[in-house]
Amino acid sequence: MASSPLLVKLIRDLNVSLRSMGAYPRGHQVIDTSLARALDSYAAFLDERDEVALGVAGSALVLGDKPVDKSNPVMRDFARVLHERGIGTLVLNRGLTKEELSRFIVILGSKREKIYGAGGIRAVWEKSGIMSVGIREIRYDLISATEGPLLQPRGADGGSGDLWERFALALKSGFMVVPDGGVLDPELVAEALNQQLKQDGVSALGDFVPILLEAFARGGAAPPQVRELTTRRFAGFVSKLNPAMRRQFLEAAWASQAIATADLESIVRQLPAEAVLETLQEIGAQQESIPAFILQLLRQFSCVPPNSEAPQQDSPVEMDMPARIRSILKEHSSEEYIPASYQQKLHMMMEPDRVPLIGSEVVQDLLETIDQACMEKRTGDILLRFLKSGEGEGEELAGYARNLYDIGIYFLRTGDYREFLKILREVVGGGVSPQVRDEVMALFASEEFIGEVLDGLDTWGKPRFDEIAEVIATVGVPFTEELLERLAQSESMSLRRFMMDRLVDIGSPAAPAIIKRLSDPRWYLLRNLVQLIRRLGLSETMDWLRVLARHRDRRVSQEAFRALLEFGDAGAELKLVQDLESNNRQTQLAALEVAGMAGSARVLATLHAMLTKVGLSAKELQVKSLVVQALGEIGNPASLPLLEKLLASVSLLHPTQMAKLKLDAVTTLRRYPAEASLPLLKKLASKKGAVGGQAALMLRGSQGGTP
Repeated sequence: MASSPLLVKLIRDLNVSLRSMGAYPRGHQVIDTSLARALDSYAAFLDERDEVALGVAGSALVLGDKPVDKSNPVMRDFARVLHERGIGTLVLNRGLTKEELSRFIVILGSKREKIYGAGGIRAVWEKSGIMSVGIREIRYDLISATEGPLLQPRGADGGSGDLWERFALALKSGFMVVPDGGVLDPELVAEALNQQLKQDGVSALGDFVPILLEAFARGGAAPPQVRELTTRRFAGFVSKLNPAMRRQFLEAAWASQAIATADLESIVRQLPAEAVLETLQEIGAQQESIPAFILQLLRQFSCVPPNSEAPQQDSPVEMDMPARIRSILKEHSSEEYIPASYQQKLHMMMEPDRVPLIGSEVVQDLLETIDQACMEKRTGDILLRFLKSGEGEGEELAGYARNLYDIGIYFLRTGDYREFLKILREVVGGGVSPQVRDEVMALFASEEFIGEVLDGLDTWGKPRFDEIAEVIATVGVPFTEELLERLAQSESMSLRRFMMDRLVDIGSPAAPAIIKRLSDPRWYLLRNLVQLIRRLGLSETMDWLRVLARHRDRRVSQEAFRALLEFGDAGAELKLVQDLESNNRQTQLAALEVAGMAGSARVLATLHAMLTKVGLSAKELQVKSLVVQALGEIGNPASLPLLEKLLASVSLLHPTQMAKLKLDAVTTLRRYPAEASLPLLKKLASKKGAVGGQAALMLRGSQGGTP
């Protein structure tokens, strides 16, 4: 099986565009964003190639001669969409425009019945004017291979080809003749097909039904006797299919119009009554629609014996069949069957003297209840209530979880984060069972969901930041990779800060992804990653930090050096002391900028020596001002006597700079332990001048007289 990450990304982005165009009005910014992303993925996939052919084999996409990512549900769904619309191959060419992509998505979103009614996919495509993407129709008469063998041969003497191939060839010629001259029994073929498709699921039949329909249509000019034989054989084949495949066959037969109405009616008329009932039950259980004509035939013939000329003894099941069918239709297909009593009530409600007069405001309230957003909210409430009840299991439960996820995606795309958060809080807050929570949270960890949430940062802006932050904090780790990816690409400082805050919220589980990127060549990303390391306290990265401390970009090396000092790296502290004692002024000033992050005795002693050093020139006062700031960051009470001595000193040559240094020293007192700094503050506040005023202000501003 082939693997193509770029193709998977393209199909995922096309699926997002398909969803967006179905949920938003034309011209909406969400549609424009999704189309732009799909165009980028399209160009990246083609790269330098002028043309790429992408085949469709049932529920799989084929690149070259191998299916791509058959286990990926996104790929399977997209393949089915193409197949249902009659597309056998997509031919991708360079130069796809936004308008062409939009038309392509519109075609993918069209019902297959509408496409058939417009003359088929070829006619629809030619009318669309799409030039950069071509198609090749599915030619059922040319199909000679599938992804795997449908049926195994019945025995060694069964002749060349497997059972299904011989049956398909017989259908295409209108006769049931096998190479050895015998007659192929359609019922045996159906039973064998049922057994084979138990492994692949019901949907696999959709790959072969069109072959049957094509074969049947070729018999259109055959004599009446031959057509009667063919319909009888088809009826035998259909009657032995399982109910789900039987429903699918009848639906496809009507939608494709390959079988004439009279012949289709003949096939349904010949079905056993029990087969008709099973089909109706399948329609109701799956909550799926079937053409009204087929449904009417099933309802009509469910009460008519297959052979009206020969009276038969009704079985208990057949005698009770009309009542059972009525029950099915009442419960699952009310649009096709309305009980007489209910119909009478509807007519009574519409009598003029029974219709209440309502004002425009009430009408508006009623209209709002049929708004899509309102319906999605109500549907979400119903799904949550059901999931909280503990009913359902297995695939049924997974289906409901998927429906809840789809509603959540709708809320995100419309910017209604409040409604989405209601769903999320119910899921994680213990309102549903652990199994349901795991099902839903697995969907919330998908690439589609994460992209949708983070796209909202650009789409909806700062008013939604708090709500998006809650979503990320709740889902957690799955957001890590995409947050880091966007952190590297974003040009907005506010967005970068937001994403870094969210990574800090995720905490230590984000560490592996952060560490993995420490060899990235981009200096700005490295600086941000080191800041994350500092904020998360990832001391296990010290080996990486030592390397980055020698980075050629000073912004990276300085940040890494700060981190090493915070983590108490002995080598970094030794280097700091050496730089503080350096005769190079720039080296010394750079060291003072980070000295407050190291609180070791050696660093503290060096800073004390620099503060008490003789000299009050302008340059020396600048150095002492930085020393005062560094001592304040360390906050060791041992520095307070030295500060008191500084505050008592006088400079006749540089009084202005000295006054500023003293004010800086007073301001840093708030960083020291209150019990140690309060006596000095009170002493200073009793004096006149700027220093006394600043100390008094700090005392008044502190609660209870403590700084």
